[in-house]
Amino acid sequence: MVREGTLCAESKSPVWATKMLIDALNEILDYDPKICIVIEPKPNEPIDRSICGTMGHVMAVSAATKDPSRVGGNLESAHAILAGLDPANEMGFALAMNKLWTVHLNDQNGIRFDQDKTFGVENLRQAFNQIKLLVENNYGSNGEYIGLDVKAMRTTKDADSYKHLENSLKIVKALEEKALKFDYEFQRKCAENRDFEALEMYVMELLMGLN
Repeated sequence: MVREGTLCAESKSPVWATKMLIDALNEILDYDPKICIVIEPKPNEPIDRSICGTMGHVMAVSAATKDPSRVGGNLESAHAILAGLDPANEMGFALAMNKLWTVHLNDQNGIRFDQDKTFGVENLRQAFNQIKLLVENNYGSNGEYIGLDVKAMRTTKDADSYKHLENSLKIVKALEEKALKFDYEFQRKCAENRDFEALEMYVMELLMGLN
């Protein structure tokens, strides 16, 4: 049924698979009344079809379990991009539902295989908006964790095998400083005046160190 990252679509019923997932979660919830379950959605890879590919899927599956208060989500930046979605919007959706229990930051070039690239190296503005969202919602104040789900490039020398982590953390901290400087009053005025070009240029200048 499964070979080299693909599966035969007719080999399984998505209705059955979804119900089996919910049943499995309920079994875990029954096994330990103190346990909490965090689902990390991913639209594809290692297989090309997923039944729980986005934060919306996670919310629906959580609501269908016997104790939704113990089932939340983990948003990985690259997985949102693989689904053709904006990572910050996926985080925001889960935050609005009080279900963003952890975050994995990384980056991704397009909707191909899961790359787990150093955070911010492909789309700095997209990375900034993720950090800005987390900062303005005081993420972590309730014990949530932010992880760096990044991998060294394939032919990296052993001596450099931690640079992807060091660089990701450096970018996170730099973008956090930018987020703390963000001018919300200017944002409000631009939105009121529908001057979105000015707001976009403000963000670009902020990221380029021009303001």
